[in-house]
Amino acid sequence: MAILIDYLPWFLALLTVLVFVHELGHYLAARAVGVHAETFSIGFGPEIFGFNDRRGCRWRFALIPLGGYVKMRGDTNVASVSTISEPLVPGSLASASIGARALIFVAGPLANFALTGVVAFLMFLIVGQSSTPPILGAVTPGSAAASVGLEPGDRFIAINGRNIRSFEDVRDAELMAAGRDLKLEIERFDQRIKLVASPQIRSFEDRFGNTYEHGDLGIRAEIPVKLGEVASDGAASNAGLRVGDKILKVDGINIRDFGAFADYIQARPDKSIAMQVEREGSLISLAVTPARIEVGEKFIGRIGVAAAPFDPIPLGLGSAALEGVLFVWQKSGLILDYLWQIIAGVRPVDEIGGVLRIAQIAGDTAAISFTALVGFGMMLSLNLGLINLFPIPMLDGGHLLFLAIEWARGRRLSERVEELSFRFGFAIVIVVMLFATWNDLMHFQVIERLRTWIG
Repeated sequence: MAILIDYLPWFLALLTVLVFVHELGHYLAARAVGVHAETFSIGFGPEIFGFNDRRGCRWRFALIPLGGYVKMRGDTNVASVSTISEPLVPGSLASASIGARALIFVAGPLANFALTGVVAFLMFLIVGQSSTPPILGAVTPGSAAASVGLEPGDRFIAINGRNIRSFEDVRDAELMAAGRDLKLEIERFDQRIKLVASPQIRSFEDRFGNTYEHGDLGIRAEIPVKLGEVASDGAASNAGLRVGDKILKVDGINIRDFGAFADYIQARPDKSIAMQVEREGSLISLAVTPARIEVGEKFIGRIGVAAAPFDPIPLGLGSAALEGVLFVWQKSGLILDYLWQIIAGVRPVDEIGGVLRIAQIAGDTAAISFTALVGFGMMLSLNLGLINLFPIPMLDGGHLLFLAIEWARGRRLSERVEELSFRFGFAIVIVVMLFATWNDLMHFQVIERLRTWIG
């Protein structure tokens, strides 16, 4: 019930926008090449409401809001399949050239890519770009990073030949490193060093409760020791620390990474720590005694502070446009790599999520912020565009594959071959959907609860 109330509305809102944009791409491309669209449907099944435009196209909202379609003149069904034996009708999809039909089918996925790029452009332009410098702050002892000699202060230049611009790029490379070595190029004291690391494979649970396997180098970004939050009743506030203070030294030791600073504090409960602080250009000396806090079976020190986040930097028109294009290109590559790892068996297939898990993430991101929801929508749009390009009959990529065969042969495949192919494609889509739904049911422990309830 919580999914229906808290999650489903956000998912349906996102899906409706993405499906509308996808189908609008098909519709506008059809109009551009002179193919008449008879129906523009958001959803499947019985119509809830709709209207006819002056061109004779029926715009409708249907009962099952899990997709949509544009039906062209001459199509025998919503999958844009036409009968070969019937005479060509002017304005029909079958009467258009191969190039025109290819444009129509590819326009849907391209519209999803364009939507993501435009939204990314607006986000970079209005909100700004926030990224963590690709500088290593700490290395976990015994980790893959430690075994190849990575050190705090190292700056990542490239991984597997791809230029690294932020620590988020490093995290992306780690995520996709399941079962793969990473060729690292780093900068240390103005020297370029090349290393090869073999990340350990770890199970990772995101903030939404979904579990994934990913590579782990055992590294942490360097976060400046600048205070973004100071609890009013904590040891830091009592000692005189303020938001905006930059910690330079603890007990005479230079400190440059907030993670190392937090480790130092946690290891010294009830012990006075001398700090040298920079505040508005002046140096201040303070003494802080961390409170003794019980965590599990041990005690740690805590002073009640949090690091200041990196402020987003608004970009100019040109830079924002370029970053929007790079966002689409890089994230699309990550999605395809991730899907290939599942197909190749590198990743477990239970990582495939369906409607229920997507709805959960949509609701959870909406609860975080509107910006988080938009970010999730951008990734969902890319997934929709890329999956539709797969060469599977029923999908846009399947139509493009048939057009390529038609171009090479000089004529279409027989009706029987096309019919069997589309049935096969439909079966693949249904099997994947059922499998993803089964994963969702297992993820939410629905089957286990049913077994308990039945007894």
